[in-house]
Amino acid sequence: MTRFYEEVDIDNIINYAENPRHEVGVNEIDVLKKLVERVGSTYMYNLAKDIYENGILGSNLPVLVYDTEIEKYIVYEGNRRIASLKMLKNPSILDNIDKVFKQRIEKLKKSSPGVDINKIYCLVTDEKEAFFIMERVHSGEDQGRGLKKWSAKEKQAFINRQKNKPTVELIISELTEKYLHENVQSKMPFTTIQRFFNNRDVKKALAIDVNDKSTFTKEKIQIINNLIERSAIEGEKRQVPLTRLFNKARDVENFLLPLIINENIGDKRNPGNRKSTTEEDNPKIKTDTESDEPSSSLKFKLTNENLNYFTNQTLHLKEKLEIIDEEKEFKSELLEIECRDLNIVNGIIQPNNHPGEYFITFKYYMDKSKEQIYWQDDLKLILKLRKPSVSIEPSKTVLSKKFLEKYYNQLPIENSEKIESLILFLTSEAKNSRYSFFINIVSRMFLEYSFRLYARKVMKDDNKTIEDKSQSLKGLIDSYCNKIEHANPRTFVKHIVKGRKEATNKVDILQKSVHYFDVSISNDDIQVMFNNLSPYLEHIYDSIIKETLT
Repeated sequence: MTRFYEEVDIDNIINYAENPRHEVGVNEIDVLKKLVERVGSTYMYNLAKDIYENGILGSNLPVLVYDTEIEKYIVYEGNRRIASLKMLKNPSILDNIDKVFKQRIEKLKKSSPGVDINKIYCLVTDEKEAFFIMERVHSGEDQGRGLKKWSAKEKQAFINRQKNKPTVELIISELTEKYLHENVQSKMPFTTIQRFFNNRDVKKALAIDVNDKSTFTKEKIQIINNLIERSAIEGEKRQVPLTRLFNKARDVENFLLPLIINENIGDKRNPGNRKSTTEEDNPKIKTDTESDEPSSSLKFKLTNENLNYFTNQTLHLKEKLEIIDEEKEFKSELLEIECRDLNIVNGIIQPNNHPGEYFITFKYYMDKSKEQIYWQDDLKLILKLRKPSVSIEPSKTVLSKKFLEKYYNQLPIENSEKIESLILFLTSEAKNSRYSFFINIVSRMFLEYSFRLYARKVMKDDNKTIEDKSQSLKGLIDSYCNKIEHANPRTFVKHIVKGRKEATNKVDILQKSVHYFDVSISNDDIQVMFNNLSPYLEHIYDSIIKETLT
């Protein structure tokens, strides 16, 4: 086995065409394109920016194998880092991959000087060891053989030691071990401790201050542990997880504050200022005008259905969140949806994630500081690989050839060439062709033109009525599809209506993919959308032709 460390010129390194992250690439540009599409341009930009500003971590060097035939090094481990360096050195390679990504890289380079991006220190070895390193690095903890992820407590401990920024959950955990010789996380998850005891009114009632560790006396730690145990008992009694039982700040307060009062804690530093029955003494009592927290009537519920999707699909996670009994305004900026192993942008799962079982965390915060959590819950998602059909060759375009044959050059209306050109593109441009990234834009145009034309020619709606319904594309489509279904119940039966609803539920993602560069919808999803909408589109154009010719 040959192994040595060497500083290698970036131009002498090529990315690994058979990277497990994506399909096999046919050339260097194709490999980079597949890598960007798989990882996501936002994630790739974040990595490139970090490398440009901070350099490559010395503990995580790329692993190269020298290919004597092409006389270049192939990167086996570290493809994203090498790709980022190539894009930083020569942004023009992104011309046929992602022009917006290219512009962001160029802007980054103009904004400030960065590290040297011409050469990189690497581990050079043979293919056998390279494969061994790849497997070890990407196999997770692997019973202690791989990298062990930090727990929530370990992350907080690191931040505290680096920035001297203690947190209530870290203090409680450390002092429980010190005073009681117990692991508090065996009773309650670390993040739940944070949500319980970082609550403003609970901290006030306990008279604890994160910036003054002396307020966390042994007596207070014992009381806090008693409260944690009482909470766990309540969860067991009701057979409900703590995150569900106490999923709002008000739930935490209503349960803990009476228990704290019974403990007779008081503010022992200022006993003369204490009053036992006043509003000041009881932090639960607060008028609506005084409270800056979300209303207790703002309630959330996650879908209970079994979420099974395919890896090449896009999924709008906010559709899985139901807001009930809402009296006060829901603020989207206070909602966070996260799962570290999924590519999620603006609450939308991007296509081409790895198959597997994932738990997605929804959090709604008390305010913009995002220091206290008002509500939190998890959603289980299962992603599967779509099995290719062995009997039928799948269509390579999102709109069928049958649709082209039936309606192209057959529309007796003014400006028909506009719609026909869209039909031609959607029935001729392959899903993975050179210009396939325009499919979402053309699809959106085609759907809006089609339903507006139907509204005007067949339904005889005036411009104001159409505009009122066109506040959102989904609203426009749903409105006229409902009318079509109502007028033709024998044709648009239950399973067709269900398919239509599944299609229009993805229209918002289609819309966002046009307006936001970091949101994507797969062309496979667009094809499924058109398959489900095809009975409606055919009805629309049949009706338009009939109405125009009569």
